[in-house]
Amino acid sequence: MNEWLLSRLVCPRDKQVLEFSENKLICSEKHIYPVFEDIPIMLVEEVEVTHDYIRQTLEKVSQSQQNEPENRVSPNKPDEIDTFVQGEIPYTSGNLYFSVQNKLTRYPIPECRLPQGNGERLLDIGCNWGRWSIAAARKGYQPIGIDPSLEAVLAARRVSRQIGAETNFVVGDARFLPFAEDSFETVFSYGVFQHLSKENVRVSLDEVVRVLKKNGKTLFQMPNKYGIRQYQQHRRRGFTEGEGFEVRYWTPKELMETFEKKFGKTEMTTDCYFGLGIQGSDADLLPFHYKMVVHSSEILRKISRVIKPLTKIADSVYLESVNQNKS
Repeated sequence: MNEWLLSRLVCPRDKQVLEFSENKLICSEKHIYPVFEDIPIMLVEEVEVTHDYIRQTLEKVSQSQQNEPENRVSPNKPDEIDTFVQGEIPYTSGNLYFSVQNKLTRYPIPECRLPQGNGERLLDIGCNWGRWSIAAARKGYQPIGIDPSLEAVLAARRVSRQIGAETNFVVGDARFLPFAEDSFETVFSYGVFQHLSKENVRVSLDEVVRVLKKNGKTLFQMPNKYGIRQYQQHRRRGFTEGEGFEVRYWTPKELMETFEKKFGKTEMTTDCYFGLGIQGSDADLLPFHYKMVVHSSEILRKISRVIKPLTKIADSVYLESVNQNKS
């Protein structure tokens, strides 16, 4: 396990220091967290389950502890696209990507809209198969990805090793971040908090404040209730709040008030139009009619840099904050 990561991991329940022994991490209160194939499993079992990935992870770890047979996946060949990524791609990147599910010819690693890094520690919340962690590593950061899915994290490690990206991963929950205070200079998340209840988002942001250094930066993607496509989706759902893994819709005012209260100085910018998760760098992977959607979104995004009010009708926005409220 990475030495820096081991030194910064704490008990997600009580934030106590952990001792590493016999493939387990144990705190002074005797909370035990297994280490599976060198991946720390830092989940809290006795709380509300926000995604079935948590149940799947706990079941897999329990089976391994009982010495039941495992179907381990061998490393990927240089020109091979990871099987997990092939199947998972529409669930991490959006509905447009159902058209290329199990048909990927390359990894869709997006452009990370953070400034060029210089070795800063970055936490990627909800990393899944690691696309944003890899993007951050390519931009000069030292990323730690966290996700409740052990299968996704194992895939993230395989893909990172396959393409030579320096990344590290932990299985955990955004509401109970297993890191010591002031561990990171930057915290990033994409396509994750939109699926949590607003209460759980606020709880998670409190955890971000704790693990982020004073004046550290955050960049979070969130859905806009008044987006061109999102308003239609919300209306079809009867304007309900949403439950389970459904998208929760936030107004620009709600987003700004929430992030400014938690962090301080915050700026909202456009991510994309006509849907969630649309990345200009992925246009070559998609069918022609979806290419047009991607290109149109990119044109509007660039225009919104000049005509700022256009951001208020973007479907997906970024909230960029500076951690100023930390004492």
